[in-house]
Amino acid sequence: MIEIKNIGLDLAVLGSAISIIGVILNNVFLLHVAAMQVWVVSNLILMVYFYGNWKKWWDGGLSSEIICLMYVVMLISGIFGLVKV
Repeated sequence: MIEIKNIGLDLAVLGSAISIIGVILNNVFLLHVAAMQVWVVSNLILMVYFYGNWKKWWDGGLSSEIICLMYVVMLISGIFGLVKV
């Protein structure tokens, strides 16, 4: 049986991983439209994650660390992309 508290971590990992793929497509390979197509999916997943966190269906915990790591990748790849152009 799946516990609803565990779904938060699953959503954070899945949404962050998909978002990172979009970030790499955008910032490293400059494939902006492909990145937007990927981000639509990750934005939906992360929206559901944050809605559930707001409703207290699950807490941040490790999920927050995963999302923080996603933003570290975004920052580094963004700087890389700006220097590359």
